[in-house]
Amino acid sequence: MIKKISINNYALIDKTEIELEKGFSVITGETGAGKSILLGAIGLTLGQRADSSAIMDKSKKCIVEIEYNVSGYRLQSWFEENDLDYEEQVVVRREITVEGKSRCFINDTPVSNKLLKDFGGFMVDIHSQHQSLLLGQPEYQTEILDVFCGNEKLLEEYQELYQLHRKWTSALKVLKAKAADAEKESDYLKFQLGQLENARLKEGEQGELEAELELLTHAENIKSALGGLAWNLRDTEHSVIEVLRSSRNAVAAIEDVLPEAGEYRLRLDSVIIELNDLADEGERKAESVEYNDKRIEDIKSRLDVLYDLLYKYKAESVHELIKLRNSLSDQLKNLEGGVEEIGELEKKIQKTAGQMKVLAVEIHKTRASAKHELCEKMKQLLTGLGIRHAEFVVEVTAVDGFSWTGCDEVKFLFAANKNQKPGEIAKVASGGEISRVMLALKYVLSGSKRLPVIVFDEIDTGLSGEVAHRMAQMMQEMAGKMQVISISHLPQIAAAGNCHFKVYKEDNSEATISRIRKLTPQERVREIAGMISGKEISQAAIEAAENLLA
Repeated sequence: MIKKISINNYALIDKTEIELEKGFSVITGETGAGKSILLGAIGLTLGQRADSSAIMDKSKKCIVEIEYNVSGYRLQSWFEENDLDYEEQVVVRREITVEGKSRCFINDTPVSNKLLKDFGGFMVDIHSQHQSLLLGQPEYQTEILDVFCGNEKLLEEYQELYQLHRKWTSALKVLKAKAADAEKESDYLKFQLGQLENARLKEGEQGELEAELELLTHAENIKSALGGLAWNLRDTEHSVIEVLRSSRNAVAAIEDVLPEAGEYRLRLDSVIIELNDLADEGERKAESVEYNDKRIEDIKSRLDVLYDLLYKYKAESVHELIKLRNSLSDQLKNLEGGVEEIGELEKKIQKTAGQMKVLAVEIHKTRASAKHELCEKMKQLLTGLGIRHAEFVVEVTAVDGFSWTGCDEVKFLFAANKNQKPGEIAKVASGGEISRVMLALKYVLSGSKRLPVIVFDEIDTGLSGEVAHRMAQMMQEMAGKMQVISISHLPQIAAAGNCHFKVYKEDNSEATISRIRKLTPQERVREIAGMISGKEISQAAIEAAENLLA
């Protein structure tokens, strides 16, 4: 329930604070006194849109606070899920800066506007003309029927599956789109991969082939050069090695007289050995190098294959071609994996659809079995509210496909007059009739839905007499189960409340200000008497007010 409302610098309200009680509170005041302003301030704490135009004094920020007692409403888990400290006394605050920026708080902890709206949804139901318009919407009608027949747990289980089903269905759509795109390219990918695989690419092959081709194309020059090397070093009569041997022997002969000669001989021995090795290697290499037309053609043919692939795939080396080949292979494997993933996802979707169908059937059964009871209760209530020939029909039709609320189409049909065929409420009911239908629904649901606070915003417009009296009784009965606040122009409603607030305007030297205060018993008599007779309060009006309050 709401314990306290504090408003600072909002619209025509400079500063006000009211403490509410359990049960039924009424708010009255002349047209234009500021009742709607009070409701707008409450709306701010429920996450409604706000801007700097709502600020009275443009030099200061606007602050609206509501203190709730939330004991008994099982909100601990919600607080934990949103990283908020749970307390039975909860203060919700909305601030609007002079720049138009908005800040939201729950127990002094900054929260998002969405979170503020979520919390408000647990605490307050504002019944206004706007909400009456909701009655024509199938989703709202379905919600009302579900609350009445206690489908909360079934719907929670169903909607959890529904979210999974939508998530997986969306993922499947994406996967299939990707698979379709990939399928279009798969033939080309396979062709490319086939080309690269058939080429039997090897790391370093290009360089090796190019070197070999260079060798073979210069085979004669190589043989001539290396053959001449061996000949000059070792095979001629005056070969280099023979000349060095002669010099080596001459140096050896003077070792006894020249100590350094031994070192010279050793060095010459080393040179002779090295040159012999060089002559042998040159000779072997010259013999191994043979001009080979076929081998040259084979190499050129293989290099042409490599060069074509390099050009086609804009690669710098065979190494890059090998990387591309591996990449193409992975892409094709992923395509196959995507098909498997699609299959697994389709199984999940099929399974959840089956589970949803079972729950949807259960939900349909509870709706179908409860609709007759709802119709009877609504008919009785509407008759008591002055619609003597009221007919209220609830249609529950099973439909194909899944929606957030199951597999049903729910329609509320209404007729106010005798021999009138029931039709859609929004099309056949007047504004006053719709208001009474909404009140009757709220009354019925008050026994099923644990909502701490319900606010009726001038729901009694255009009503009077016995209907107004019955409406007041219904609000009193609802107040036994929840906190009821009614903004009203009717004395019957005003007299039914156990707590009465008056909204009025007050002029000072600078501005007109809206104020609200709790009325004393004596003040309440005069206020209700004024609602009966107008500005000139007669003794008869006072007596009538006292009778209403008795």
